[in-house]
Formats: sequence, structure tokens, C-alpha cells
Amino acid sequence: MEPITLCGVVILVFGLWVELEPTIVKLAKAISSSNIMTALTSSSPVQKPLYVKYMAEDISH
Repeated sequence: MEPITLCGVVILVFGLWVELEPTIVKLAKAISSSNIMTALTSSSPVQKPLYVKYMAEDISH
């Protein structure tokens, strides 16, 4: 690619990002706060690390 074309592409991508950033942020917030996403992220139980299980067995014996 020629340097002038590459510079033009960089300027174009940066300009599009500046123009579309608020829309992308709103969309990401809407998706992350949706009921489906909150259900998916909160449904997984908290697991204890493996070493805690073995330490509890050692203490009880």
C-alpha cells in the first residue's frame, strides 16, 4: 500500500471512531445491562479453590 493511501485509511478509521464511539458505547451498555446478560453472568455459582477443599479435609481428619 502506498503511504498516502495508508494515511488516508488511518484518518478515515479515526474519524469514523470519533463519530460512532457514543453509539457503540450506548449499544455496549444496553447489551451488558440486558436481562439475558445479567442472567448469564450471575447464574454461575462461585467455586472455591481446590486447595481449600483439601485443607478442610486435612483439618477434619
